[in-house]
Amino acid sequence: MLALCVDDERLGLEALKRAVSLAPQVTGTAAFDNENDALLWAKDHRPDIAFLDIRMHGMDGLILAQRLRMLHPDLAIVFCTGYEHYAIRAMNLHIDASYLMKPLQSEAVARELDRILANPPEKLLDVVCFGNFEVFVHGKPLNFDRRISKELMACLIDRRGASMTVPELHSIACESHQNLSRQSVYQALYSLKRVLASVGAEEVLITGPGTYSIDMSRISCDYYKLLEGDEKAAHAFLGEYMKQYPWAEVTCGWLIMNIQNRQK
Repeated sequence: MLALCVDDERLGLEALKRAVSLAPQVTGTAAFDNENDALLWAKDHRPDIAFLDIRMHGMDGLILAQRLRMLHPDLAIVFCTGYEHYAIRAMNLHIDASYLMKPLQSEAVARELDRILANPPEKLLDVVCFGNFEVFVHGKPLNFDRRISKELMACLIDRRGASMTVPELHSIACESHQNLSRQSVYQALYSLKRVLASVGAEEVLITGPGTYSIDMSRISCDYYKLLEGDEKAAHAFLGEYMKQYPWAEVTCGWLIMNIQNRQK
């Protein structure tokens, strides 16, 4: 496994890298004391797991984890902290991750890696973005109570794990629905939660203080597979992306340009 280690304190980073490197499952490590440098590295590499300090002076580990998942939806996350209440905060934000207390021991890292390898996150939904946007549960289309609920989920999936506020969702949805009230967006989000819970997929929707996002590790999605370099997904993309939503044209154009650049 290729491991990414991030801690903004030099001594902490050295101890973290040493403990991770000694785990027998780890074949390589990349260590950074700067969160932005770690993100730049992750754009050109595919780590299997990231060990992140939660409490950092710049971008904290929770935000870093969300941005890394935008690049690599199946990335396993392990938060490392010397303060138990930070782990509780992460759990309250519904970030699918593991937690290890500092100082880390290589034996504890190895046990956690064994657990992660034996229990990969279950894919709760199958999502199709190429052509029309559709969501499937065990091969059957998911029935949304409201059209706007389906569109809001499409918007969150398009944002690849980035958190969005209700005003942001309202602004985007207004491109498809004239005279849409903000209260209607709140009602649609409540309906979306209920629909996902009815099929045991409530963990897909992450709710924070006034924000909403998608846990990309819990869905199988052609869009995400394409970004991960999956050749089958690349062949499945024929220039159409969530074509029932006008706001999706921006991403569609970006995907076309991305594929053209790969082919050069």
